[in-house]
Amino acid sequence: MKKRADGRYQKSVLLSSGKRKLVYGRTIAEVNAAADALRDADRQGLVIDDNTLVGEWAQKWFQTYKTGLRASTLASYKNSLNNHILPLLGNIRVKDVKPINCQEVMRVCSNKAEDTQRKVMHTMQQLFKAAVQNGLILRNPADGLSITPITRGDEKKDLTPDEQDALVAAVSKLDDPRALRLVAVCLYAGLRREEALGLEWVDIDAEGLHVRRAYGFPTNNQADPDHALKSKAAYRTVPVPNKLRRILGSAPRDSIFVIGNAGGKEPTLTGFRRLWQKIAAVPPVPGLHIHMLRHSYITNLWRAGVDLKTAQVWAGHSNISVTAKIYTHAEDAHKGKPAETYLAYIDAGDDRTSANA
Repeated sequence: MKKRADGRYQKSVLLSSGKRKLVYGRTIAEVNAAADALRDADRQGLVIDDNTLVGEWAQKWFQTYKTGLRASTLASYKNSLNNHILPLLGNIRVKDVKPINCQEVMRVCSNKAEDTQRKVMHTMQQLFKAAVQNGLILRNPADGLSITPITRGDEKKDLTPDEQDALVAAVSKLDDPRALRLVAVCLYAGLRREEALGLEWVDIDAEGLHVRRAYGFPTNNQADPDHALKSKAAYRTVPVPNKLRRILGSAPRDSIFVIGNAGGKEPTLTGFRRLWQKIAAVPPVPGLHIHMLRHSYITNLWRAGVDLKTAQVWAGHSNISVTAKIYTHAEDAHKGKPAETYLAYIDAGDDRTSANA
């Protein structure tokens, strides 16, 4: 090991091929860690030379690091690589990638949904983090990236209390009883689509509604086999208003799933799309999409005076700032316990419905 003129430390590592490769670090600990990572990579057959292209490295990285990752995570990495990162960076040598190149990837996808941008950014950061660990580069060029917030102008995000009542009334008249149950668990319990599809009857008891699994579909119609939720925060128990209990209490138990597929079968993406087409076609709310129901749920928490931290827990948000975007201007208007406050607010909707009848 020696110290270079630029202040960095340099160490030579003997590889299994008999060749030596230099690794660098700002401290002795950093260069030793880089040397250990390079030796580990060499044992895995992952070490490649300085002329390696990003596309070649991405293929090696994906194949080596995919072990133990969820199917949905793998699908996210693959989509980000193939559709956003490799078209711009694939033919550049890994050692030549600069922060401006990574920023260009983010600029090109800046018109995409924020979630898509976030996945692209995370994939780039992980890709080049592994390159640093394996001695291909000294610094991660994807560090410090950010997404571009999407402003959708006057696009409707949630439903007014009257629109919620009208939607529930209209959906209850559809020929598929699953439609009402899907709307109800998203609107009155704040479930995400995949959480609603994964909901089983055993998950609902006197304590509340327990969110324990998800039915996501990372690869077309095939469900994620481990049915894991998107984060630790997504595993939660939420209170169940009487309005929701009545809807679920009158439903037949012809499947283990509350929603399920037609005929009580396991949920599929195709089955969900067919069901949602029926719901989206009802007259009260043109342009309805399923996330509007969850957004309305969180807005209802604000209307009921439920505090921000409780709303974060019930919504299953890992980061409170996500809840706060919806929950801005929240005021401590109610002093009761959060669960009691929310349940009273939602069930008061029965009075609104009677008044409008």
